[in-house]
Amino acid sequence: MAKKRIVLVAIACFSATLLAAQGPSFLLRKHPPRKPGMTDEEHRSEIEKLVEERRQSKQRMDQERIEAMQPPAWKQLLRISERQWKMLEPKIDRIQVIGRAAWGGGAGSRGRDAQSFHWYKYSEGTPRTRAKAPHEMSDGERLADELVDLLRDENSKDEEIRKKIDALQRVRENARKELAEVKRELAAIPMTPRQEAIFLVMGCID
Repeated sequence: MAKKRIVLVAIACFSATLLAAQGPSFLLRKHPPRKPGMTDEEHRSEIEKLVEERRQSKQRMDQERIEAMQPPAWKQLLRISERQWKMLEPKIDRIQVIGRAAWGGGAGSRGRDAQSFHWYKYSEGTPRTRAKAPHEMSDGERLADELVDLLRDENSKDEEIRKKIDALQRVRENARKELAEVKRELAAIPMTPRQEAIFLVMGCID
């Protein structure tokens, strides 16, 4: 899973440590007062909506902070100079982008029974990830979202589903080939055994 998702565990931990100091205080802000004539249900609905908006806002800010902190975290982890980083950064970025194209897929969350199963889409976000705008999505993520739409629709035709399956499989196959090439290019860059070990554990090289 780590290899497929190109999960940068060390960087995530580094970023999470810095983000932890922020705390969830914004979620605990005072709820809006009940408006005249508002029922308990309406007031509760308004509070839930506000909490969700705050949660999504914090999620977006956290994601932006993590993305901004990745280069410093990488450089600290690899113990490299700015000059070395300029050689490695394009390859690392490309591996992450291709990884999303290759393995983009809808996520399901199952509760106690089949009725509670829910398909998540990249364009909608999940409890742990923010929703993505169309320009932020890879071809794999976009096709996965379209396939989820067909899976949600009980009236979808087999031909429609097959067409999306074939398209997503082509994207993933092309991405896998490109990913293998970029990994070889990264592995060919002179590096210390420590750096090579880091990239190997994180799935950036084979």
